[in-house]
Amino acid sequence: MPLNSIKTGLKEWAVTSDALANGEQIFLLRKGGIREDGRHFKIEREKFLLYPGLFHEGDILLKNEYRHMLNSTSGADFTKEIPLSVYCELFETIDISGEENINALYEYHIWSKKFPINRLSWKPSHPLKLMIIRAYRMQSTVLMPVEDSYKGCKSWVDFSREIDVSDVTPAVADAEFHNRINTIYDALNINYMNG
Repeated sequence: MPLNSIKTGLKEWAVTSDALANGEQIFLLRKGGIREDGRHFKIEREKFLLYPGLFHEGDILLKNEYRHMLNSTSGADFTKEIPLSVYCELFETIDISGEENINALYEYHIWSKKFPINRLSWKPSHPLKLMIIRAYRMQSTVLMPVEDSYKGCKSWVDFSREIDVSDVTPAVADAEFHNRINTIYDALNINYMNG
């Protein structure tokens, strides 16, 4: 159940943020940022806002049928203010490794094969974190001015003020969300029971 307000953000590619908000997918794949402790990704919060950003090689990191999503971010300038519109709750984190697991997830996300393979290949002795996310669309977008403390290659950001998340709508209905989790677990040969 959503909180009333929150001040934690997780940096994510704007296109992926849109995909979660629109119900196109229900998970993220993370490995870490250059400025993070040990350069490893750590789950610091289970409830957070998505802090959208850009990738320079964006088009080749998306499947052809999702490349049109870049149009919504093509003129975006995230250097002065950040549009916050997606509230998330972490459902579960699964460590995955091996290209066979990446391939098993292929039909359940918007990315081309290059995107998860690149993440898997960076520090290959460490697994990827598959974060199953319950995403909610906020009723209205909050424009957060960028502060110096938000910048850099780090995953988590603490905003200077609380953001109201009391009026949100799930991106995916309950039954559909659990059906999709089952599908992902089946693809990874993991037993899942909605309890």
